[in-house]
Amino acid sequence: MRYIRHLGFAGVVSAAMFFLGLNSSIASAEQALVPVDNELIFRPELALINMQGERRHLEDYKGRVLLVNFWATWCPPCVKELPSIAKARELLSDEAFDVLAINVGEDKTQIESFLRTRLGGVLNLEVLVDDNLVAVKDWKVRALPTTYIVDHTGRVVYSAMGEHDFSDSAVIDKIRELIRTIPD
Repeated sequence: MRYIRHLGFAGVVSAAMFFLGLNSSIASAEQALVPVDNELIFRPELALINMQGERRHLEDYKGRVLLVNFWATWCPPCVKELPSIAKARELLSDEAFDVLAINVGEDKTQIESFLRTRLGGVLNLEVLVDDNLVAVKDWKVRALPTTYIVDHTGRVVYSAMGEHDFSDSAVIDKIRELIRTIPD
C-alpha cells in the first residue's frame, strides 16, 4: 500500500512538472527565488529524522538563514541541482546559513544507496527523511524539486520550483541580504 501511495505521489509530481514546463534545463538566477507574498508568508513545522537518526526541528536553526530543498532520488532535476546546493553551502560556510535537503517518500536505505553510488558518498548537506510525506504537506510542496529560503525567524520568504543553480551569484547575494538582517 505504501509503495502504491509513493507511486501515486511520483505520478502527480511528474505530471505537475510536465504541465508546468519544468524540465531538466537549469533556470536563470533571476527566475530562481520568487518572493513569497506577505499574506502567504508562513512558518511551517518541521520534525524529521536525519541520516544519523537524530530528530531535527526548524527551531534548531533559529537565528540562521536556511535553504530547504525537497528532492527525491528518482527525480532527475533534483539530482542535477544538488551539486549547486552543496556549492552554495560551501560558498556560505562561514556565515549564518544552513541547508536542509529533505528527501521525499524514500527510506534511509534507498537514500544511502543513492548517495553512495550516484554522488560518491559525499554530500555536504544535512539530509532529512520525509518517508511519510508529512513535511511535503506542511510545506505545501506541489512538485519536485521545490526549494524554500527561510529567514532567521523561521518564516519562508522565497520559494523556487524546478531545477535552479543555487550557487549563482545572484542567488547567493539574495541569501546574504537575508543573513545581514540577523541581529547581532
